[in-house]
Amino acid sequence: MSGLATPPSVQPLRANRQLLTLLAVQSLGMVARGIFFVGLPLFVLERTGSALSMSISLLLSFAPFTVAGPFAGQVVDRFSRRDLLVLSNLVYGALLFPLPFVHATYLVYAVAFAASLCGVVMVNALVALIPELVDLSQLAKANSVYTFLRSATYLVSTSATFLLIKVMGKADIFFLCSALLAVCGISCLPVRRDRPHPRTEEAAAGGGAGPGGFREVLRIMTSDRHVRGLTLMHLMFMPIFGAFEVLLPLFCDRRLGDAAYYTLLSAAVGAGLALGSLFTYRLLERVRPLSLVLASFCGYAAGVFLLTRSGVLSLSLLVSFSMGMIDAFGFTTYEFLRQRVVPSAYRGRVFAVMDALVLLPLPLGYLFIGYFGERASIGALGAWLCAAGLALALLCLPFTRNLPSLDQRNPAANTREADTA
Repeated sequence: MSGLATPPSVQPLRANRQLLTLLAVQSLGMVARGIFFVGLPLFVLERTGSALSMSISLLLSFAPFTVAGPFAGQVVDRFSRRDLLVLSNLVYGALLFPLPFVHATYLVYAVAFAASLCGVVMVNALVALIPELVDLSQLAKANSVYTFLRSATYLVSTSATFLLIKVMGKADIFFLCSALLAVCGISCLPVRRDRPHPRTEEAAAGGGAGPGGFREVLRIMTSDRHVRGLTLMHLMFMPIFGAFEVLLPLFCDRRLGDAAYYTLLSAAVGAGLALGSLFTYRLLERVRPLSLVLASFCGYAAGVFLLTRSGVLSLSLLVSFSMGMIDAFGFTTYEFLRQRVVPSAYRGRVFAVMDALVLLPLPLGYLFIGYFGERASIGALGAWLCAAGLALALLCLPFTRNLPSLDQRNPAANTREADTA
């Protein structure tokens, strides 16, 4: 019996109070950010009546992940990640509080950009902290739990936004976001404070804070076939995701007759993400990771086409749910792979640089729909995006070849295999 028991040094995930506390606390912030990101385009569309202005606000909400990502990674690797979560949540909430009083469009843009700067630090600090709290053998499961929670809170927030808009209006919901983020920041304090990674640790690894550190980040990103292929695939496909973000509220406004239905379709996507993330953990034991990502890209492109051919709310919800579930395969694999292979001392910088590269072409999708959304029909836009998505998926096919499955039972073997790739 002793041979079958869990080793004393490996704490069962359900008993890991530090991880569970962290995820429970961060769920408040995830709900607030979900309400903000779903409410912002509707807020801008109501104030300006312009699809282009809406697309610009979304662009600025994601721009810091590209512009400031590498700098945020340096911060995440220098300071306590728990402390950064506390501070970033508090500042994020403070920035959203005055948003209902803002009428000038450029000020809305400034708030969206500044709040997203905090989000860059927050997301990278959280993803970099999770591997510190669990054993390597439990990392895939912990990541699936995190992805499920992230998707479930997005589902809750988007569903709630539909009701909140009806009760509070499109502006006052940001007061609630501000309060939730403040509570989230304060509630992070009971989580054990992790130690900042000292400079001497990096020096021993051959990567200092200067150019040598950045060279080490690039070496890590380019030496592992999984990470290299994953980054390139998402880099190519990201404009499709960006275009869909802008297309969805326009579809609801023009085909379903009410832009507020955008919150319900976003909730359906979140429900699919939550369910799909649970399946991904099992699929990673049987399917090559990048093949799973490729399948998600093809399904997502087909989903855009089917959605834009629908004019019925129930069918649109079903297609949105399916798209979210398919998207979860790619997203969960993306998070798991990079957490698995990147050394702890470099996670903040590697994750930030990866996100910066991957999100670099995102504005192309925003601007494409923002411009053509006022000049073409929803059906035509959906057909264009589907064709472009399938073409990009074919270009991604070479990255999935000759890649082994990740053996969950023997992490060391896969690490050695990646190092020699």
